[in-house]
Amino acid sequence: MRSAMLVGQKVLRRPDEPDLRGFAVLSGSAPLIADIGANGGQSAVALSFIVPDARIVSFEPNPVLWRELAFVQRLIGPRFERRQLGLGSQAARMQLHIPTVGGLPITTRASLTPDGAREQAARLEADTGRQVDITAVEVSVETFDSLGLTPTGIKIDVEGYEYEVLSGMVRTLRDARPLVMLECNARDSECLALLEPLGYRRAWFDRARGCLVAIRPAGAGNWYAVPDEMAEQILNG
Repeated sequence: MRSAMLVGQKVLRRPDEPDLRGFAVLSGSAPLIADIGANGGQSAVALSFIVPDARIVSFEPNPVLWRELAFVQRLIGPRFERRQLGLGSQAARMQLHIPTVGGLPITTRASLTPDGAREQAARLEADTGRQVDITAVEVSVETFDSLGLTPTGIKIDVEGYEYEVLSGMVRTLRDARPLVMLECNARDSECLALLEPLGYRRAWFDRARGCLVAIRPAGAGNWYAVPDEMAEQILNG
């Protein structure tokens, strides 16, 4: 089912998350984009046509999704690499908490924090009217700084664990100066407090205008951290 959706997404060039189109500003520079919280590979597929010259490295600790990412590997080809681990503030073995409804794991809502999982479970119960259970699997977590990568762009969607991921990539943010996209959540202020001293400012993708902007448009579900030295070239209004 998901494989058919991913093929359709690629053929129609229609990203599941429109805000990813902000990464188009990196086209032409042969960028490396880190896709942190890959899930079933939908962001990687979108990035493969939004930034057609990019190499994409996806990170996903949930073993349930490794087969789906193997399909994405075949769909995108050699520009895509998948790594079976999570990212955080330190190397560790951790519990990945996965909400389940009727025994079906809702992999898009999995979190490395119990609080994040409970928040997602509450939302699912409100949306579905069904009881949501939480299961856990042990996964490997590393810091991004330990991987020796020099990304041009980074997408982070880890259900409330964004601050920890950023904490483990401070050296990369300081030295490589990547463009970063994060999912909006209750910890945005913590993330911004970490990023601003490193010379980053907040921006959003304006879906109507098709560009990155300094003022938040209505309905934005993600935000970008833009290096100060890049802001003048790519931000509009």
